Amino acid sequence: MADQSLAELGAELRRMREEAGLSGSEVARSIGWSQPKLSRIETGRFGASLHELALLLDFYGVAEEVRAELLARTARRGELGGAWVVRAGGSRRRQSEVGAVESRVERLQQYQMATIPGLLQVPAYTRAVAAAMGLADTDAIAERRAERQADFRSRDAVPYEVVLDARALTRWPGLDSVMVDQLSHLTALDQQHLVLRVLPDGSGAQAVAMSSFLIYTFPNEQPAVVMSEAQTADLYLSDEGDVAAFRGLFERLVNEALSVEETQAYLRRRLRSLRNRSDHDGEDRRGQ
Repeated sequence: MADQSLAELGAELRRMREEAGLSGSEVARSIGWSQPKLSRIETGRFGASLHELALLLDFYGVAEEVRAELLARTARRGELGGAWVVRAGGSRRRQSEVGAVESRVERLQQYQMATIPGLLQVPAYTRAVAAAMGLADTDAIAERRAERQADFRSRDAVPYEVVLDARALTRWPGLDSVMVDQLSHLTALDQQHLVLRVLPDGSGAQAVAMSSFLIYTFPNEQPAVVMSEAQTADLYLSDEGDVAAFRGLFERLVNEALSVEETQAYLRRRLRSLRNRSDHDGEDRRGQ
């Protein structure tokens, strides 16, 4: 990465800190650095390592797609190749109330296996997922998630394509009422820039994904990045061959999934079934 690129990255990090209302000394003290070290990174005189950048991004709680882009820049500068793993930020990244930094992502594709994607969650579902993960302060996590959703919706026409595995709709955290709210939300979403498809269960699989993943596409010929989030670490891939493989896998999953119209019908059936079950359970409790 050229000196100018280091300066641009440092300026973005400084903007993140200032938007969080933090001084350089506060940040440095909190993460165990010296203030001069942070200053050198912010002014572009010193390039942060991948680990150091990940630590800062976790602390500032930046949007996931911004994290992917900036880590990719640093990985390329450090000649780490097209694959790297960084430890997940845990509750700090998921609880941060820092406003999301404007992202330059121009397309987002996501395959989600076990839960509703974060950008499509309702607060009750977010709190239930956070509690099931053993995270503290679930209200703060839900508030932060809502801010991320609002930020993403405010951007100009960012295409967002989701293939949602049906298993995420048959096993959920919390009470049935949580999933009733979540399904109601999914059936009411504006489909103008969101393309949501459900991958049905109970059929022979023509495409198999080993884990959930996101594909971030950036403008200006910046390499795309694939991110797979695990419980304690995030895997990033930017090698052209890896990205092409995931793009091909996503297209096969799309082809196997229900259409947008079929997906909405499927979601409405699930919602009716769950509401009927909840009503029946309520009548049984009243009859006891």
